[in-house]
Amino acid sequence: MFFIIPFCGSSISFYICLLSKNIIIMKTKRWLFFYVVLFSSILSHKAFSCTDIVVGKKASTDGSVIISHTDCGDDCRVRVVPGRTFKKGEKAPVYWGIQDVNRPLDDFGEIIGYIPQVEKTYTYFHSAYPHMNEFQLAIAESTISQRKELKIKREESKQIRTIEQAQIFALQRCKKAKNAIKLIGALMDKYGFLSSCVNESEILCIADPDEIWVIEVFCVGPGWTPENGKPGAIWAAQRVPDDHVLIVPN
Repeated sequence: MFFIIPFCGSSISFYICLLSKNIIIMKTKRWLFFYVVLFSSILSHKAFSCTDIVVGKKASTDGSVIISHTDCGDDCRVRVVPGRTFKKGEKAPVYWGIQDVNRPLDDFGEIIGYIPQVEKTYTYFHSAYPHMNEFQLAIAESTISQRKELKIKREESKQIRTIEQAQIFALQRCKKAKNAIKLIGALMDKYGFLSSCVNESEILCIADPDEIWVIEVFCVGPGWTPENGKPGAIWAAQRVPDDHVLIVPN
C-alpha cells in the first residue's frame, strides 16, 4: 500500500509505503504509526526537511516492512513512469534538474551525461525523489551534512550522479533492496556523486518486503575525474535489523 499526501502551496509531500508479501487490512497500531508520522510531518512543515522512518518486519505488528519519507523536493507532483524495453547498446540519459517543479511532467531536466541502458526497465512512481517501483522496492531520502573539503561545484566538476538520479536507476533496474544498494554504490564509484541539495551529502533508506538497507553517500572533493581510477564517492551501507525501527532526521 502506498500513501502520498501533498501539502498545498508548498514543496513538501509525505509518503508511507507498507511493503508486504500478502496485502491485508492494516491493524490499529499500523494506523497509529501512520498518523504519528503524518502529524510529525505537519509539525515540521515549515522546516523544509526530509525525514525518513523505517520499520523492520519483526518490529511491525503483522510482519510488514514500513518505510516513510517527508519529501521537501520542489517537485511534489507524483506520476507513474511506465517500464520500457530498449535495444541493445542504447544509452540512458543522466539529468540535472529532476527536482525542478517548473518543468513539464515529462521533462526531467538538462542532460549532463549518459550510461549504458538496460534492455528492460520497471515501472515506478516519480517525483523530486522517486518513491517505489512495481516490485515494492521503495526508497526514502534525507540530506545530511559533509565536510567543507568534500564539497564541489557542478560547473567545475566531472561528477554527474545526483542522488535522485540514482534512485531512478535503482527503481528502474532492481527488485530487491540489496541489489539497489550494489547498483547505487557502483554508479557512484564510476560516475561520481554530485550533490543537488545545498551541496551536502545524502542518506537513502531502501526497502523491499523482506529487508531494509541504509546507504550514506558523500562527495570526494574537487579534482576527481572518471579516468583517474579512484572512486567517485565515499559511501557505506548497512542492513537495518529486522527487529529495529530507524529514524533519519534532516
